[in-house]
Amino acid sequence: MSNSDTLFDNDFMERLEYLKLMATRMLPSRHRGEHRARKRGSGIELADYRPYVDGDDTRDVDWKAFLRLDKLVLRIFDEEADLPVYLFVDRSASMAFGNPPKFDFARKMAGALSYIGLMNHDLISIVWYGRKIDGWMAPKRGRNQIFRAFRFLDAGDTGGATSLAACFRTFFGSRRKRGLAVVLSDLMDEEDLLGAFDACRYQKHDMFVVQVLTPEELDPALPDEALLTDSEDGSERRVRVTPRLLDRYQKALAEHQEKVEEYCSRYGFGFCVANSGEPFEDAVMAIFKTDRFIR
Repeated sequence: MSNSDTLFDNDFMERLEYLKLMATRMLPSRHRGEHRARKRGSGIELADYRPYVDGDDTRDVDWKAFLRLDKLVLRIFDEEADLPVYLFVDRSASMAFGNPPKFDFARKMAGALSYIGLMNHDLISIVWYGRKIDGWMAPKRGRNQIFRAFRFLDAGDTGGATSLAACFRTFFGSRRKRGLAVVLSDLMDEEDLLGAFDACRYQKHDMFVVQVLTPEELDPALPDEALLTDSEDGSERRVRVTPRLLDRYQKALAEHQEKVEEYCSRYGFGFCVANSGEPFEDAVMAIFKTDRFIR
């Protein structure tokens, strides 16, 4: 876990304002509320407001607010049935690697995606996972839930091994509402990674996979001889680092990424690689540019 008091400081919030502006420009108005099913009747509870966009149901316009503000705003009710967004953040020991750690980078991405989703009235859940589900923020909606999401992410730490397949089977085996699963992980999972994706796909969920890697993992710079330690099982191996070995590593990494990308492309899922040495907002923007994050 990072030694800083909080990942979500003033600098982070300033970057979020930039992301919010860019996301508003990049995401067409058709995405907003596209998958909401209104439920009217007695006992409905007003949850929030949002600006009116072309195509919205005018029955939800707050006309009193229009007379006061000269702006069209829509009332948002708790009964609106959104397709939820499930953010799966890998907290295994390998995510502690790097400076800054991949885990901090992934948490900032999750925080930014939570912020944009909650500001757009999407239903957001956050899941810690390693060998099992290690924590879960139940679905939340509305901008007043943003700091709850930040506190949940701030409290996370790393440790243990990884099994996305076991976690997906557990989580989606409980008849979750169909939605979008976003995986933030280095994908260093020795078990059947594509089998994990199958478990999500069979339950009719959409998916977006973000592989978070450090600059050193993307392009290793090692001495002629190095002692390598597996961060998850503690095993060690001394290796002689040669150009041939580095070339084999790069080819293995490329093949691994191509396998994941090919799977995601085949089933209409999103995939991107995020470099933890670059600003986290660049990785978030890369997600939006795929036009697959919000549907």
